Amino acid sequence: MGAGKLDRVKAGCRFGLLASVLAAECIGVVVFFFGPQLISLFNSDPAVLAIGQKQCRIESLFFCMLAFSHTVAGICRGAGKATVPMLVMLGIWCVLRITYITVAMRLCHDIRLLFWAYPLTWTISAGIFFLYYRYSHWMDPVKEE
Repeated sequence: MGAGKLDRVKAGCRFGLLASVLAAECIGVVVFFFGPQLISLFNSDPAVLAIGQKQCRIESLFFCMLAFSHTVAGICRGAGKATVPMLVMLGIWCVLRITYITVAMRLCHDIRLLFWAYPLTWTISAGIFFLYYRYSHWMDPVKEE
């Protein structure tokens, strides 16, 4: 960006987004189908495998949302716009996630509700980051004070 070659910046960002989302989703598919085998590398207790399988089935196919959020946050930070990623991650990944878990677990003691907190907040943050990336002026130079 410092060289003023914004077309190269845009192309690099698009490539980074595409590569991270595709890589994360490929890993997610592997985890979805081979979760028990992967978990058994660390623990072979049937109860652990059962709970881990539930978690893999709920979260793994949403890894693309996690990758998208992290990549856009990194792009914004690299462009000198660190406030938005900080606020989105603090608000969605911390405040909303903890609020959801607290309320959901009081209503129903099902571990799957806890596991759903992650894809839910990853997807919401990815949506916010998409809107910010697409419609804001994140590439505008940061004003020196």
